[in-house]
Amino acid sequence: MSRASAPLAARIPWPVFTRQEAIAAGVHPERLRRSDLVRLRRGLYALAGHVVTELDIALALCRSDRRAVIVGLSAARLHGMPLPHPHDTRSRPVQVSLPEGRRGSDRVITWRKLAFPSDDIEHRRVQAPFPGGGTDPGRAAVLRLTSRARTWRDLAGSVELDRLVSIGDSLVRQPRPGLEAGRTAPWCTVDDLRAQGTGRYAPVLQRAADLVRVGADSPMETVLRLAFARAGLPAPQLNVPLVGADGTTLHTPDFQWAEYRVCAEYDGRVHNDPEQVARDIRRARRAAEGGWTEVRLHHGDLGPRCEGAVREVRAQLVNAGWSGAQRAAAG
Repeated sequence: MSRASAPLAARIPWPVFTRQEAIAAGVHPERLRRSDLVRLRRGLYALAGHVVTELDIALALCRSDRRAVIVGLSAARLHGMPLPHPHDTRSRPVQVSLPEGRRGSDRVITWRKLAFPSDDIEHRRVQAPFPGGGTDPGRAAVLRLTSRARTWRDLAGSVELDRLVSIGDSLVRQPRPGLEAGRTAPWCTVDDLRAQGTGRYAPVLQRAADLVRVGADSPMETVLRLAFARAGLPAPQLNVPLVGADGTTLHTPDFQWAEYRVCAEYDGRVHNDPEQVARDIRRARRAAEGGWTEVRLHHGDLGPRCEGAVREVRAQLVNAGWSGAQRAAAG
């Protein structure tokens, strides 16, 4: 009869850990063969039944080697950047850089040999989990990953230009008060992104940085903003409060063309909620009473080059007196 498996939580509080870590904690090598553990790859184990996350593996790598830095798409996901499908979920090995390490890949890890200045590395303290839930404030590890600006640079070879712009928009946007866990400043400035425009993808990065704007609150707003610019429409203000004819401040639409008293809102799926629909109707009525024309845009207006959205906005701008002769700068 085999002996019962001794609990590991007292020695190793992490659900994913390395063999080196286990041995250093006094765990006998034979213990690693028990059925309550899963071997992810050589030297890397997880608790059986635990849903292994990218963060779990990244932390194990950073704990086992202080030179390890999480990079590329893995860093982007851990930063919460708005990646396109299929990059938005962990469908590839965790990408890690070791300055003097090997290159290559297996089903769990991709090694890259990169070197970057200390300013391009972020150190994030992560508390160990309790077995029953929550975190253990007495135990923590340091996650090392590329900074948001450097990660943006490294995405140039993985995502198309418009997505690179939308990620840039998300980094430079001003957080909404009270809605973003106490954050009061943007993650980066446009100048921070411009400074990353070097290396193999420099032309793409420089073009993307030129197109980044402060104000867009979502990737879809960036997509529409770029479509309006490419169609020659005047550049809108982004998420700026409307002012009624009597000087009253109204709501804050996604886009507005103050000179023509036209604004536009993109209604995502959340706007299908009956209460939200009622709020949208009240908002449109207030805009009309304040002397504004509101254009409601939805998923069906996107399509190739957002032709439906461009057509609707152009019609209202022309109706409001825009001649259509001038062409706006991108953005």
